[in-house]
Amino acid sequence: MQSENCPVISSGLCQKLKKVLEACLAPLYKHTILVLSTIFVGGALFAFWYLSHATTTLVQSAALQGITMYSESLTELRNYYTSEVVDRLRSSNIEVTHDYQLKPGAIPLPAIFTMELGRRISLHGTGMRVRLYSNYPFPWRKDGGARDDFERQALVALQADPKQPYYRFEELDGRASLRYATADVMQEDCIGCHNAHPDSPKHDWKVGDVRGVLEIVRPLDVVVSQSRADLREIFILFGVLLTLGLGALALVITRLRRVSVELEVQVAQRTTQLAAANKELEAFSYSVSHDLRAPLRSIDGFSRALLDDYAPQLDDTGKDYLNRVRASTQRMGQLIDDMLMLSRVTRSEMNVDTVNLSALAQTVVDELQQEYPERFVEFVCTPGMMVRGDARLLKIVLENLLGNAWKFTSKREHAHIEFGVMHQVGASVYFIRDNGAGFDMAYVGKLFSAFQRLHAMTEFPGTGVGLATVQRIIHRHGGEAWAEGEIDKGATFYFTLP
Repeated sequence: MQSENCPVISSGLCQKLKKVLEACLAPLYKHTILVLSTIFVGGALFAFWYLSHATTTLVQSAALQGITMYSESLTELRNYYTSEVVDRLRSSNIEVTHDYQLKPGAIPLPAIFTMELGRRISLHGTGMRVRLYSNYPFPWRKDGGARDDFERQALVALQADPKQPYYRFEELDGRASLRYATADVMQEDCIGCHNAHPDSPKHDWKVGDVRGVLEIVRPLDVVVSQSRADLREIFILFGVLLTLGLGALALVITRLRRVSVELEVQVAQRTTQLAAANKELEAFSYSVSHDLRAPLRSIDGFSRALLDDYAPQLDDTGKDYLNRVRASTQRMGQLIDDMLMLSRVTRSEMNVDTVNLSALAQTVVDELQQEYPERFVEFVCTPGMMVRGDARLLKIVLENLLGNAWKFTSKREHAHIEFGVMHQVGASVYFIRDNGAGFDMAYVGKLFSAFQRLHAMTEFPGTGVGLATVQRIIHRHGGEAWAEGEIDKGATFYFTLP
């Protein structure tokens, strides 16, 4: 039989990984409340920082959107004032001047109109300010040029790209503010006035030139303060809920630890009781193995002596009685052996390692063939079936299952036994199939019970303990065992190994 090797993680590496994992989890088990409290507090601080950052971003975004609309409205209003008011009134000889308040009947220049409109809007409590400045201010505007770093940078930036507004969030006069600047572009309706005005510092204006900057300042300290106050309330509420949650968690963990201690005490008690029971069972096994075997050996020995030494004095009926006595004592001895085996597989320590089931099965079949050389059985085995388990116990499983298949195919001229595996989702199912006597599925529930037999002793010998032993070994490995069959059509026994 050919075998295949499959890659298996070495037990040494598994043990190292297990130790590393246990070392990492040890602080959590030992200081559960402290670790969870640290995690929760850290999460709360991160959440507060994130909310604060998100709120600041939202406030800035809303302020930028609002000031953009405000700037566009002022620009559109100024253009409308220029084209629909100023130009019409000039044809009626109404003076348009910067000092309109000193001249009866005069109206303000568009720039003066824009600044005055912004000033009046700011009086309503918004705190917004509007300012126009330029590299070429009219002489009467003493503050018409750039006054600080922002205004100088705005002039440079808007000269380079008039369509892109220039803005900055900064502290201005002790208040958090948004400073928003847009290019004041020369319109066709304004060129004539600016180029012809005697006080104009520049007389070669063209359409599209940047004649100055319209800046709007919007204070944000009130909105930011309100947002932070809301955040503080949220954080306080979250802190209260977190404290209550941690308190409840601490109570639950304390209770669980108390229950765990109680369970450990109960487990220790049960372990002591189990150890005592095992000792009693070992004593019973010793008694069965020695004390019960002695009278059986005597009965069998004296019966054989009678048959050997007093055969002439015995008739056929007497000889038959003695043979029956010997057969019963031998059967009783086999029952004792099987009972001891069933007890040992339940109590013995497991040595888990990688096991080649294919090679193990071939060894069992070779032993059966040597024991029954007159039999010819076709045995088919899937190669390379590697599992994790106790090699000694798994050999007992195969000895019982393959031994049964060998026994129940004894009346077949062409006996066939197959050992294979079916790979399913989550598990591999191993099977041993034969074309032997089979069994009635109505009695399948009795198969794995001790001392239960579905065939007469005269037909197939046995004690009825083998399948019970198989099931206990498979259960100890964490698997399941079951069977299917049909009378005179064979049987299939299945088992799983994690």
